[in-house]
Amino acid sequence: MKTTSYFSLLITLTLSAMLLSCEKEKFDKNAYDELVDYQFLIDNVDKEHEWRLTHSDTITITNTGEEIYAVQVLTKNPYAGSGAEIAAEGICYLNEQKDGYTTTLAYTLPLKQQRAFIAAKKSDGSYLGVAPFDFGTDAIDLDRVVMQTAGTPQTATPQTFTYLYEEGFPLPEDFDYNDLVLRVTKAKGPFSYQVDLTVTVEAIGIAQSYAAAILLAGVDYDDIDQVEILEGSTMDQGYPMMRYLIDSEKTLLRSRSGEPVINLFESGHYALNHELNSIGSVQTLLYNTETTPAVDISAKAEPVTRTFRISFKSWEAARLLSFEQIDPFIVHEYNSGLWEIHTYRYKFEETLHSIYNGKASFYDNHISWALVVPKSDFRWSVEGVPLGTFNANTSETFGPYTSFADWIKDQTLNNDWYERVAYPQYLYY
Repeated sequence: MKTTSYFSLLITLTLSAMLLSCEKEKFDKNAYDELVDYQFLIDNVDKEHEWRLTHSDTITITNTGEEIYAVQVLTKNPYAGSGAEIAAEGICYLNEQKDGYTTTLAYTLPLKQQRAFIAAKKSDGSYLGVAPFDFGTDAIDLDRVVMQTAGTPQTATPQTFTYLYEEGFPLPEDFDYNDLVLRVTKAKGPFSYQVDLTVTVEAIGIAQSYAAAILLAGVDYDDIDQVEILEGSTMDQGYPMMRYLIDSEKTLLRSRSGEPVINLFESGHYALNHELNSIGSVQTLLYNTETTPAVDISAKAEPVTRTFRISFKSWEAARLLSFEQIDPFIVHEYNSGLWEIHTYRYKFEETLHSIYNGKASFYDNHISWALVVPKSDFRWSVEGVPLGTFNANTSETFGPYTSFADWIKDQTLNNDWYERVAYPQYLYY
């Protein structure tokens, strides 16, 4: 790795000097971009990169038979084997003409996947059959397709994505993307107007403190009735310090632009391990990023899970919430301000705090401090090891997912890099 502690310190000091002023003429964007590129450890980054591993769409399903109670969008055919995930689900309602049933669902698939399946279900939850469809299909009439019904379908599970973060934005760090590792599962609630988001904190790979929340992008705050935590307590229940990164204990917050925000925790460290150090502050070790923990530096901790039940004011709004709109983000303190680290699509959102003062373009360097991986059991890097690197001078690659670097160099290639592990010894298990 070409990063050294001296150079990391130089980057910090240089960026701090550049960012102390909000005046455009005192911010050297070229110098900033050069420093970020150097620290990123992947040369020849695709300058048009959107950091997308998924795509989303809506599909309208119709039928005239009363036997079909509900429909699902599945990632695989449950009659052909296991591993199918439920990308969307909804009850079929009588249409306006009262001559049939219809529902419209929003769904998200891995970018590599161009085909999915519609599953028809009875009221008791059993399958009537499945039919394939191509991504981008606007509508499917189940009366006009031949559904597969032979065999015994395997159980499908709700879709789960893994979110990985590099803390510190706008400072470049080591880009191992394990400063926060979250799993998020989206499922239909017990009523048609409800959506359950199950959030698991898997790992924290930095000693600095930060908070986290989830922005439901493109959703109107007033479309939500309430958000409940099914386990009854917050992830960091009993947090003993003043809350200032997210200065509220409420579960449902309103963003600056009127969108709903789900409050996850004020301190990720306290969420994973409710411990204080000798001076009464939260114990900020590295959790679940080193296979052999070091005393007073790192430790293993049990993941923490909470399920947030979102009750919308209409079933239509619930069925149209897709994973593309789910944007978990970090809040941290830098340079006397509170900064947010979002997934790349929402990189410059000012959700709870005004950060950029209209100058977000300063940091538009096609690098993301967050990754969305459409895989429920994705394994993250051990501490200090980037997911993948590429040196243009030597053509050398490094890291557990070497094809990650190929994807960064060209977003049209290797968009399934997360399925191919080159060096498993660099992953946390």
